Amino acid sequence: MKQYTKLTAVLLALALALTGCAGGTDGSGKPLDSSSEPLAEPPAASVLDQSQEEEENPFTPEEMDMIKFNYYVELNNDLVDILDSMEYYFQVVDYQEEFSLLPDTGLTYGYRVYGKNTDIIEDCLYLADMEPSYGEMDQMVKDLAGPLEAVMDACSSISGSYDYADNQYQKAKEYHAALYANAETVQSLGYDFMDAVAAMGAERRAEEEEQMKADGRLIIYNASRAISIGKDILNTIYSQGVGDENINDMDLSEIRPLYDELVQVVADFDAAAADSDQMIQESLSNSRPFDGLLDSLIQALDWMMKQVESGKVPDMSHSGAPLGSIAHVSETLSKCIERYNSVFVD
Repeated sequence: MKQYTKLTAVLLALALALTGCAGGTDGSGKPLDSSSEPLAEPPAASVLDQSQEEEENPFTPEEMDMIKFNYYVELNNDLVDILDSMEYYFQVVDYQEEFSLLPDTGLTYGYRVYGKNTDIIEDCLYLADMEPSYGEMDQMVKDLAGPLEAVMDACSSISGSYDYADNQYQKAKEYHAALYANAETVQSLGYDFMDAVAAMGAERRAEEEEQMKADGRLIIYNASRAISIGKDILNTIYSQGVGDENINDMDLSEIRPLYDELVQVVADFDAAAADSDQMIQESLSNSRPFDGLLDSLIQALDWMMKQVESGKVPDMSHSGAPLGSIAHVSETLSKCIERYNSVFVD
């Protein structure tokens, strides 16, 4: 089954560059206004003030496009986590209407189930009715909102539940009812939404990377390219119909050229990050903004290819994704994306 990873947010710097906005950028991809505050991902309180009259909106149409997309990306990334939580939940609890713990799993109730703040749903619902229209994607947000909120609330309750067995599992039964009733809808609509956001994101990311390279922002450019290549590798694997259960069917002849390209891009990233002039140009102070995470991605892929060549499938029976698994590559890439968003976008 196709797996989903988190997405990078798009920088408002691109929108500002395209509209010729004065003031330029701070070199990291974040635009500067007169107060030197980054606009890449404004606080929800200032961007999504629903009491604000439309004519008072301080953002240009291009900026609103980027803001809307970035909130949809945040919803996408929360969906990845929630779908993971649902998968782990049903490794412990039987997938049926009546609550029943599966026997002999060796796992405790609530294993790797994590809650999420539902504010992002309200924000995205508000944006779904705002220009620019994203067509079917806006409708997906509206259709997904109620079921997703119910699942998020249930996961939050489960993750903090220590008395779930009291009164013959009464609370656990209530949480299960909400999860089971909405699981199929959240999975179906969630995957459709993530596919739509990913398709839009790929196009925007390519445009953004071209602009980064043209502007000479080699640190952020190579960081973004590394993540793009990582996604291309996973998409290639999934297009082969390969998962951890049949990892030995992977055609490495399609993977190795991308792997070699990734190694070169990470080397270029390291060289740019080691250049003090380049650091100043991009207004960065940490010469290791990824703390070796990109190297970890290369290592994860190296282990995965060795796993394929070994003729053995990874042991997925324990907690966490084992080294050599596709899941471990996906987890490592997600960490790279989270770091990218925190360093260059937030």
